Amino acid sequence: MLIPLVLLFGILLFSTRFSRQTLFKSYNSVSQTQAIKGFFVITIFFSHFCSYVQLDAWYDDVMRKYCRYLGQLMVAPFFFYSGYGIFESVKKKGAAYIKTFPKRRILKTLLHFDFAVLLFFLLDFFMGESISWSAFLLSLVAWESIGNSNWFVFAILCAYVFAYVGLWVFKGEMKRALLFITMMSFLFIFFVRQFKAEYWVNTILALPLGCSLSLFKEKFEKIVHRHFVELVGLVALLFGVAKCNIICSSFVNSQLILFSFSAAIVLISLHVQVNSKILSWFGTLVFEIYILQRIPMNLLFYMQLNNQNIYLFFVISFVCTLALSILFKKWNVFFDSKILCGLKG
Repeated sequence: MLIPLVLLFGILLFSTRFSRQTLFKSYNSVSQTQAIKGFFVITIFFSHFCSYVQLDAWYDDVMRKYCRYLGQLMVAPFFFYSGYGIFESVKKKGAAYIKTFPKRRILKTLLHFDFAVLLFFLLDFFMGESISWSAFLLSLVAWESIGNSNWFVFAILCAYVFAYVGLWVFKGEMKRALLFITMMSFLFIFFVRQFKAEYWVNTILALPLGCSLSLFKEKFEKIVHRHFVELVGLVALLFGVAKCNIICSSFVNSQLILFSFSAAIVLISLHVQVNSKILSWFGTLVFEIYILQRIPMNLLFYMQLNNQNIYLFFVISFVCTLALSILFKKWNVFFDSKILCGLKG
């Protein structure tokens, strides 16, 4: 399993352009962020794969250690760039964007997720799994799982609701909306921690962080021009302190890591530009790959291929995930154009 890791980092390194002195103005462009998201969605595939197999040899276990070290940070860019993209869209489109937000962001994401849940339901039926009606209904809003990944979708849907309510109530006043989104994110953390594991809430604050970058981008860029080295040092210090668990609270540590990791990606992007068509292509399939990859994995696990040949398990899972993702994307595009666009709002 060392080979896929080497290939992933090889694609990343050989497609990057470095600049020592000047800062790339495209550090948060669509092409850049898509490539970054593509890199991390592949990493998420690696992480999920590792949960299905036993990696005994050192050259296989490198992948597990890599994924374990990153932990939930591999989903942080998705929250961060979602927040950034929402506020950038409000800047450009204003009230028109806010008006269509419930349909084009919230409902669209929920329906696409529910289509995937139905596929998992069919898979469970094929494998003889017993699913209660309550579990199935709650899985449609991502509160429960019937074999699919769900906590990230639940968190991002809630974050989208917070963003829409904040922007709608304050009529596009972005500073007040940001304050509202942040406060609601903290309430989300407090509430959901009462019922779910801590990993459900550890990354949601990356979304208001992304909103903040959009809102204060000009001030941020001025500071970076003057104090880039100092900022890098501060981010490295925060990350090191949190990773070493110097602070007693595990939640505070996780938030320091989240903040420093998100800041590090932005700071690195100022001097490193990723120009990978491969990673960008994966970046266009983030939702599909994330939500569908467990279908082939669950089926192959049911067939016990994980105990027979982990390499074959990986290859078949990867190829089938890509095929499913492409088909699922085409279905969603068709559904959005023919049905969703016909709905009012």
